[in-house]
Amino acid sequence: MTDTILQSRNLKLYYATRKGVVKAVNNVSFDLQKGESLALVGESGCGKSSLAKAIIRLLPRNIATYTGEVLLEGQDIMKLSDTQFRRQIRWKRISMVFQGAMNSLNPVLKIGYQVAEPLLIHEELDKKEAKKRAVEALRIVGIHESFVERYPFELSGGMKQRTVIAMALVTNPDILILDEPTSALDVITQANIMNLLKKLKKEMQLSYIFITHDIGLSSELADKVAVMYAGEIQEVADADTFYAKPAHPYSQKLMASVPTLRTEKKPEFIPGAPPSLVNPPSGCKFHPRCPSAFDRCSKENPPVFDLGSGHLVKCWWYAK
Repeated sequence: MTDTILQSRNLKLYYATRKGVVKAVNNVSFDLQKGESLALVGESGCGKSSLAKAIIRLLPRNIATYTGEVLLEGQDIMKLSDTQFRRQIRWKRISMVFQGAMNSLNPVLKIGYQVAEPLLIHEELDKKEAKKRAVEALRIVGIHESFVERYPFELSGGMKQRTVIAMALVTNPDILILDEPTSALDVITQANIMNLLKKLKKEMQLSYIFITHDIGLSSELADKVAVMYAGEIQEVADADTFYAKPAHPYSQKLMASVPTLRTEKKPEFIPGAPPSLVNPPSGCKFHPRCPSAFDRCSKENPPVFDLGSGHLVKCWWYAK
């Protein structure tokens, strides 16, 4: 019996815009194991949040292409109708903490109701039982039950973020997608939220997809790292391997940009700017900014090369 809980195979999500088709998620494949935390890292605009929306099927109206496979314990949930997906998968098996807690909470509704709402909708519980479950979910994330009757404006930034996490956990999902869960928080509050996420992962055996552009922060939670660039996964490796010896030139540049405490090495920068996803470069998407690029890189998009022990990299340097 496999321990793989989620698999993505050749997943595509393109948007139709006035400027053309935006290839936000382009042939993305990865595996997520039970109880594992996968850190999805990369620059802003590389398609990380679009990948999360493709998995949980929260899609805008301007979809041009939405194809591929998403296997949840072997079941291709892409084949489910929207009604089946809403009743069986979204928030019951896979839930999400959205970026920016201030935008996720309704300012005119008490937080107790907002945490209980997924239970009222997805599990059709009565209000009394839903409120009881909401109080328990808030307790788990460190918020006293007296706050159930408070409005979002009465909470600090950290408490709002904990409330959003409680909303995602209240239905006891198997997978939790975290989209920049600490981006708007101060350093101390950020550390507290990260400690909470570690505690929940251990106690509830949750599987995480942790989306961030902060390499240093990703190391706090990651068991495995996937690097995304221009809508494609460029490298996947276990955390120890990735942080010690990243293989892809883009991953190497990301790691070189992180300040260090114990060395005199100055942080580096990545030259140029992320490419347009409407008209991405030919060949390897990173080749215009890559210090190691050669002729083949600009002509052919590289396949995925297996370096062993689950370390995958999309770079022509490893063709031999």
